[in-house]
Amino acid sequence: MAPTTVFSLLTVLAVAPVLYAQQLPLQNFAAGPSVPRTPGRILVSGFGSNSVHAYRAWDGSPRRRASPVAGAQSIVLGADGLLYVCAEGIDQILRVDPETMSVLGPFVADDPLTPADENGPLNGPTSATFGPAGDLFVASFENDQVLRFDGQTGAYEGVFVAPGLGGLNGPDAGTKFGPDGLLYVPSFWNDRVLRYDSTGQFVDEFVAFREGNLRRPRDLVFHAGHWYVASSSTGRILRFDAAGNFIDNFATVNQPYSLAFHPMNQDLYVVSLSDNGVYRIDGRTGTVLAAAVTSGSGGLSGSVYVFFLP
Repeated sequence: MAPTTVFSLLTVLAVAPVLYAQQLPLQNFAAGPSVPRTPGRILVSGFGSNSVHAYRAWDGSPRRRASPVAGAQSIVLGADGLLYVCAEGIDQILRVDPETMSVLGPFVADDPLTPADENGPLNGPTSATFGPAGDLFVASFENDQVLRFDGQTGAYEGVFVAPGLGGLNGPDAGTKFGPDGLLYVPSFWNDRVLRYDSTGQFVDEFVAFREGNLRRPRDLVFHAGHWYVASSSTGRILRFDAAGNFIDNFATVNQPYSLAFHPMNQDLYVVSLSDNGVYRIDGRTGTVLAAAVTSGSGGLSGSVYVFFLP
């Protein structure tokens, strides 16, 4: 999402504090054989708080935070064990130590002291994802393209998906490779999910225009043979089969932004931008179980992305 759009939303929320005052219901997890503690940590990007916030997974208690990350967006774990985080507000990809949550510095960035554009035409990075061969692919929201960078050095290698190819309009945070080796890109402004091959050529509309009443897609995740897509404007998590056929409305969440299945309990965790927190949803039934992260916990503002660490 473009920074100006998110900031305008946060401004609206600031003048209507009742929206943020409504806390998400936190379920108190009890230790024991009947209710096991969920292992690991939940990472949540706070676009407005310019941070990546870490929480204990089993009870949502805030831990450390990585800051500053201006306009924090997607998070991905690299082969080197470091986190790569989109800083949309400054057109950079930052590296973060997952243990200390220290920001180690930019991996993809333009050097203002040189005439070259070291980050290419990058403008509004919303997603960074490693490809099958180890290169880093970055969604450039403001100019409707996907760029490729060297996965070890961060050097700019060129445009991977050309501007607007296949109707691309606002590649968002869910841009990632699927199990079929194709790149899946939520096209935010025209309500589609598009696919591209290993050379960056357009393949098809995986989810056609407003299929299943898809509106303003943000993120998508593949799980157990199905794709789950965040339809932010309708407050729905839509489920599609591997061929892109609509199955059902799996769950309902206010303004869903990002999705992730927990690797241990198989529940679906959903970031709600308007509720400024994270919901835990039964991965089999779609029932909202509790808040994994309560609204504004640990200074979280503008929650937009969720990622799990062991």
